[in-house]
Amino acid sequence: MNKVVVYRIAAVLLVFVLQVLMCNRIALWGYATPFLVVCLFLKIPSGAKLNIAMTFAFFVGLCIDIFTGTLGVYALASVTAVFPHHYLINRVQYREREEESFTPSAEILGWGGYTLYAALITAIFCVVLFCIDSFSFFAPAVLLGRIVGSTAFTLLIVLCIEIVSKKK
Repeated sequence: MNKVVVYRIAAVLLVFVLQVLMCNRIALWGYATPFLVVCLFLKIPSGAKLNIAMTFAFFVGLCIDIFTGTLGVYALASVTAVFPHHYLINRVQYREREEESFTPSAEILGWGGYTLYAALITAIFCVVLFCIDSFSFFAPAVLLGRIVGSTAFTLLIVLCIEIVSKKK
């Protein structure tokens, strides 16, 4: 097997285990929950076909759903977050890279572009996840607090991971 494939499989397993065992149990001030699974979706190569990327997102979300007892919430949020992946990559990149495939990173997209891309994907994921999870808009302030807090916390973790992985 290729080293990159083994590295990506190990990364998927590590993020999955961290999300299920640790991150789902964290809720800062009762609102902000980190979603490391978004890191997997941010690193989908730009040349990946949309149906393959969405299938990958579905199975990752489904595995998290199985181990956390939610009924398709993560699967729906994951597929919805991956759907605009190619569109956002094409809008955020500054250079024309139509012919080559690349893995989105701060080095390639620039810090501003990567932060915007990560913030949009994270916000989409959190909005869908919390709207489906709450199943009502009875307490919109709490729902908005959970969405904004979790998006900000997840984005902070994603950017920290990007800084650490860049230093390697």
